[in-house]
Amino acid sequence: MKPVYAFGLVVAFVGAGLGLAIGSVQLRVDSAGIKEKAPETAIAPAVIAQASATVPPVTTTSSAAAIELAKHLKRVGAKMYGAYWCPHCHEQLQLFGNKAAAQLPYIECAEDGKNARPALCKAAKIEGYPTWKIKGKTYEGTQGLIDLANASGYKGSRSF
Repeated sequence: MKPVYAFGLVVAFVGAGLGLAIGSVQLRVDSAGIKEKAPETAIAPAVIAQASATVPPVTTTSSAAAIELAKHLKRVGAKMYGAYWCPHCHEQLQLFGNKAAAQLPYIECAEDGKNARPALCKAAKIEGYPTWKIKGKTYEGTQGLIDLANASGYKGSRSF
């Protein structure tokens, strides 16, 4: 078998960081195709920017109704499962605004996140972020505030 050298580019996304590594891998090829893959040299370690393990700041302003909805969701036992690095989770928090987001029953699923509770996420069978659990039902993806109000039985103002 004649070795064939392939150069690869490895890209890793971690939080807000981007790591790149370039290295070579030796592939042994014969008439039947690739038989084995063995590293000739180790792939250079990726230089990955340190990701912040906290949720990015919420920059929108909360309406009084959004604050009341967040408090209501907490009272009825609703849970928002997310990960600090998830852009859809951040979008969900932005819909509530900064004061309301601080009231939400948020569970951090990323193991390296602040106040991480990955065991709760696993027990709840969370497969994507954000995921809401409200009154025994599961809602995946970013939810509108009116949808959350309807799902939770919120009776207050809907001037979100």
